Parts: sequence; structure tokens; C-alpha cells
Amino acid sequence: MLSEPTPVELADQLTRAARGLQALATERDLAGKRGRPTPCGRLDVHRLCEHLLATMVRSTYAAARKPVPQGAPVTLTDAPWRVYPPVVDRLVAAWSKPAAWEGDGVAEGGLTVLELTVHGWDLAQATGQGFKAADDVVATAAAAAERIAPRARVDGRFGPERPAPADATALERLLAFTGRRAG
Repeated sequence: MLSEPTPVELADQLTRAARGLQALATERDLAGKRGRPTPCGRLDVHRLCEHLLATMVRSTYAAARKPVPQGAPVTLTDAPWRVYPPVVDRLVAAWSKPAAWEGDGVAEGGLTVLELTVHGWDLAQATGQGFKAADDVVATAAAAAERIAPRARVDGRFGPERPAPADATALERLLAFTGRRAG
């Protein structure tokens, strides 16, 4: 049986997921693609990028057990390649503190890893980019997906689970679990 990741390992996974997302949100890769559809059916590229911004801001405050203040940047008023870098830096810094992972922190941080991983894949698909996520990041995302699946299927955040091929990667299994068709 695998042991649960430590706060240091979880912080590293969240950092890699956030930096991976940031690498997908470059001017070269996003310029002129704002209205493209994404595998997350209800969101085009712009709305997906905005959702990811709100996720990162909310998660930054959740790591410190603080409410998101009025006026926090949760809508894109500039291009993601300009907005994301300081937001990612604050997110990574907030989750680098071991206290962030105490109590509900593991669940909240895992949910952030899930969002950044699955929606990072969505963004990559919509913009014609490749996507990779390390197995440990995917494992944390999958554990979070399992925890929220019943509610996420009812409220539409997850689609119906799709079958994954026998030779599917861990990422492909996670995507199928959330209702996406990978490959």
C-alpha cells in the first residue's frame, strides 16, 4: 500500500501543476484562441482561463484559511500570460507552508491539484498543445476526484464517467473518470 504524500510532497505536486499550467498560458500559445471551445463543454478558452484564475486565487486564500477578499482578481482584465505569473507565485508560496496542509488543507490542496491538472489538459487540448503530468500529481488529482465525484456529477462539474482503455495511462484514467475523452 502506498503511503499518503507528506505536506512537502503535496506542496511540490501543487507547484508542478501550477507551473505546468502557467507554461501552457503563453502569448504564443493563447493569442487569438480566446473563443475556442474546450473539452470542458461549457467553457471556451477565455472562460476556462478565467475559471483557472479564480481557482488559483481562491486556493491561495484557502491555504491561509482566509476568505477571498472583495476585489480579489477573479476575472481576467488582461491576458493570462500577464496575469498568471504573480498569481501562480502567490499560490505556490501559500501552499509551501506546512500549516496550509493541516486539517482540511489536504482536501483543499488536492482539489487545486485536480483543477490545475484536468483543466490544464483542457487548455492544452483547446490550444493544440501537448500535456504531461507526473504520476504523483495525477494520483493526488485522482484522489481528489474520487472524493468529490458524487457531488461533482450531480452539479455538472464532472460528466458521466467514460470507459478508459485497458492500457490507459493514469492521466487518461483520470480524464475518463471526470467525463473526458482522452486520446
